[in-house]
Parts: sequence; C-alpha cells; structure tokens
Amino acid sequence: MPEIRYLREADLADCMRLKEAAGWNQTPADWRALLAAAPEGCFGVEAVGRVVASATAVAHGGIGWIGMVLTDPAYRGKGLATALLEHSLRYLDDRVETVKLDATAQGEPLYRKLGFVDEAPIERWAGEVTQGKYVGGSYAGMLRHSPFVPVDALAECDGAWAAGRAGSGAWYFGPCYGTSDADVERVARAVLAGRGRAIWDLFPFHPAAAIAARLGFSTSRRLLRMVRGKAVPTTPDVYAIGGFEWG
Repeated sequence: MPEIRYLREADLADCMRLKEAAGWNQTPADWRALLAAAPEGCFGVEAVGRVVASATAVAHGGIGWIGMVLTDPAYRGKGLATALLEHSLRYLDDRVETVKLDATAQGEPLYRKLGFVDEAPIERWAGEVTQGKYVGGSYAGMLRHSPFVPVDALAECDGAWAAGRAGSGAWYFGPCYGTSDADVERVARAVLAGRGRAIWDLFPFHPAAAIAARLGFSTSRRLLRMVRGKAVPTTPDVYAIGGFEWG
C-alpha cells in the first residue's frame, strides 16, 4: 500500500509536472486554488523525493468532486491511482452524500469498480472569439461553483453570468450560468473576445452547445460525468462548468 500524504505548496512543481505529462491546461494558480479549497482533500504519493501521483477531493454545496487524478508515466500500473481514489472517497464519504467526477474513457472501468454510475456525457469544445464587448446588468440567479474557483475575467447581465481564467495552453471559459440563451451568448463573447484559443466544458444536449457552435467552437474531447451515492442532476442554468476538477 503506497503512503498517501497531503499535497503542499512546496509540491507545486511536481504537480505541474504531472499535469504537463497528461497535457492538461491547469496553471499553478489552479493548483493553489484547490489547496486553498480543500487543504485536507488534496492527496499525493511521494517516491524518490517527489510527488508521482495525485488526486483532489473538494466538497462544496453538498457535492464532492474528485479531480486531478494523475500519475507519472513511470509509475503507472502500480495501483497508485486506485489507492488515491479510495482514499479520496473515504474523505468525501464522511462529508457528503454525493460524489461526482468527469471521467475519461480510460478511467471509466476503475470508477465503475468504485461504485460510480453514468450521469451524462460532457464535452470540451475549443474555439476562438475575436469580437465582443462589455455587457452590464446584475444576474439574479444562483452562482453554484466553489468560491475558490479562479476568476481572471467576468461579465454579467440580467440573464447570464460568466467567468474565465488563463490556462497553460488555452483560455478557460467557465463557469457560466444563465436563464436566457441570448444573454449567455453576450456574456460569453465579452469574456472570450481577444483571448485567443479558448476551451469550454459543456453538456452536449444543452442549449450551451448551440451557442458555442455559433461562436465557432467545436468538440475537441468527450468525457462522461459519473456519480456515486445520491443522484443530484446538474441544474439547467449551468451553461459552462468550472473545470473538470471543480464540476
């Protein structure tokens, strides 16, 4: 059984090395936000003086989210991801009735063994928006994401709210909430304009997909949202999630 310990600020270089090996988009700011949100829910396995595997478990709004399940290529096949997931689930099961994650096809078999079932497909779309402008107003709906999710830009109007942040390879759009498709498109343009290549994680059978397509985005990756415990469907006001590590 590998020894699992808490991740610390001093592990950021190792954590970035793990995510770079996987080709993911997180920055040091994303890792710091996870450490701040769940200082006792970010776990790693150390070998030869460095972190070689990780997982994060963040509880917010009655739901636990598992993310950043990463293993150094040289240490794969040794059961580190399974051990970290089991450890993360024990941590979350003491705090919430519902645990979710966004699974790659490679991870699905392991998650099913641990009691996860399908909730809905979720896709990453990529594109670029060149034109947009400031919008004003005050969104009256609920903002459901963790307050620790990094935000580098935001826009809102009466029918929508959206945020975005820098990534290591592309600008990240999300979270985004709305009650009006037209207003969601307005705030999306405002947050995305001039940012270069951007990514947007959304549910493909949601109106968000049609909006993203109008803005020139297209599917680049498909995952599967899975749930363990009490079923809590994602509410229809979610047009973009906060990231696969946040939900």
